Amino acid sequence: MKLKNIYGGIIIVLAVLAPSTAIACTTAVVSGRVTNDGRPLLWKNRDFSQQHNEVIRLTGGTYKAIGVANAGSRTSVWMGVNEAGFCIENSLSLDLNSKTTTKGPGNGALIRRALETCATLNDFSELLQATELTGRVTCGNFGVIDAHGGAAMFEVGRTSHRMFDANDPQVAPNGYIVRSNFSITGQELPTLPGNTELATVSSGGRYLRAYSLLASQGVGNISAEFLIRNCARDMADSNGVCISGSVNSDRPVLPRQISTAETISRATTVSATVFHGVRADEDPNLTTMLTILGDPKFSIAVPCWANTPVIPEDLEGKHGGEIGEIALTLREWGISDSKHKTINGTYLSEIWQNLWRIEDEILSDARLLKNASSKTSTMAEFSHASARKAMAAMKNELLHTKTHALSIDTPKAPTFADDSNRTLDP
Repeated sequence: MKLKNIYGGIIIVLAVLAPSTAIACTTAVVSGRVTNDGRPLLWKNRDFSQQHNEVIRLTGGTYKAIGVANAGSRTSVWMGVNEAGFCIENSLSLDLNSKTTTKGPGNGALIRRALETCATLNDFSELLQATELTGRVTCGNFGVIDAHGGAAMFEVGRTSHRMFDANDPQVAPNGYIVRSNFSITGQELPTLPGNTELATVSSGGRYLRAYSLLASQGVGNISAEFLIRNCARDMADSNGVCISGSVNSDRPVLPRQISTAETISRATTVSATVFHGVRADEDPNLTTMLTILGDPKFSIAVPCWANTPVIPEDLEGKHGGEIGEIALTLREWGISDSKHKTINGTYLSEIWQNLWRIEDEILSDARLLKNASSKTSTMAEFSHASARKAMAAMKNELLHTKTHALSIDTPKAPTFADDSNRTLDP
């Protein structure tokens, strides 16, 4: 039975934040030559005004696929994987916009078309060339990996595109490419911009922070688990200084008020995904989409595979996947100031302690299944079991947090001076 039927009054309808405050996606593509298992990786934190997300299944194209979409809307997809092992995501980059008037697919529609028709980086490049001839209204950075070791970032405007190959040491000497909400092309920056060039570029701080997190792992140590835990949930200020008590901090105590105006994980983050690719000799169907619905700070990653016949029920729904809806409720209880993107840190440490233990178990078992080259049916069963396990943990956390909040003493009613003899104004 769906949670909304059990706790209908608990799920809060969240206020929609203005798009100008919510466009803050952070992404990275990582070559298999620098990961801990030789498999490429792709990561996206999604920040947007539409807070309700779900995992959907696409069956009308050349390839079956799954992806994350706005709840109840299937015309656009914002990150996904298909049965050929092709994975794609994007971050908005308005500096790639042009004055040229064009029609055609936007960012989300282009991702959906790519998932339905592309198997390789070359296929995607050909799709870009074709849509440049017929028209396109895209302006974004598109991260892509495939089942043949391909790993690249495409900066895509309305009538042109430029590829940055993570396997090319001249382009990506450390084996990874990071993007936030600007482009190298649009800002006319060197291929590897430094701090000086990014001083006045919007979202430059998040770019540098994500880049430094990956650099901290060194060659051969970057893992899907690190991207899920340490990148998707990172909270550091514009100077790269971690907020005390947060995931990458060496200080233990979270402050009561946490500003997320400059952090990677923000009060406007609505979902996150890490794609764990395959080596060239592996079955493309083993490509894993590790999906976090809702704010990653309040949610759990669930593994999904493109050939799973049915999406786990707790990840889908026209009003949002239930796991994500609980995460949004937990976050709503913890938001101190939506306008300034401030979160109350009172319950966060306990939430992390409870949820991340479950997530660790799920991610560990998912890796074991993948390394064993398990059958599609086994992976599908595990995806559903993982979603149920995550949902149970989220339910418990919701009730626990609510009980804790209700146990706080109610403030006494204020007292006022005796005014019984005062004459009221006419």
